[in-house]
Amino acid sequence: MYKLLKDKNNEFQCEIKLEGANINSAKARLFLEADGAEYSFTGEIDGNKCTIPMGKLKKFANLLESGKIRLEVLADDTLFIPYESNYVLEAEKSVTVEVKQQISAPKKPVMEVKVQETTPTKQPIATSKSQPKKSKDPINEIMSYFAFKTNFDGSLKSFRTLIKNQQHKNFFNNICEVNGLDKISAIKQILK
Repeated sequence: MYKLLKDKNNEFQCEIKLEGANINSAKARLFLEADGAEYSFTGEIDGNKCTIPMGKLKKFANLLESGKIRLEVLADDTLFIPYESNYVLEAEKSVTVEVKQQISAPKKPVMEVKVQETTPTKQPIATSKSQPKKSKDPINEIMSYFAFKTNFDGSLKSFRTLIKNQQHKNFFNNICEVNGLDKISAIKQILK
């Protein structure tokens, strides 16, 4: 399998050993074939080294991600095909984007606490945002998490949408595993 790059200048290079014909008058061409389209590139033979520049291949619209590559050498009116293979056309640089829809979550109340200790030394005043305390009951812990971190409304449809998020799924699975809960039973209790 010969690898070609879409967005980089490609150059086919090989060494040719020709017997019984004059290599100085030989000509080399490279063919790329893909689904009814065929492109040819002419190269130079210098001594026994053959170089065929192809440039950037992204400009060839009909060139598929894979196809056949063939080298033809014409020497003393005889056509040789010393190399045939399949090629794969890849991008040297690529960007993948996954767009996620923004889900507006209802605003949750925020509690602000200011603590001042009455000790002889001065202590700084701390400000923190706190989350509701988690319950020792694993079902209440799951419900509290879903209520605070998501827009879970208690319906099966809402639960299915929620559990598609890997972070929420991991939390749910972890609580069930740590507390030895059957996941189906836990879901039934959550959806009551």
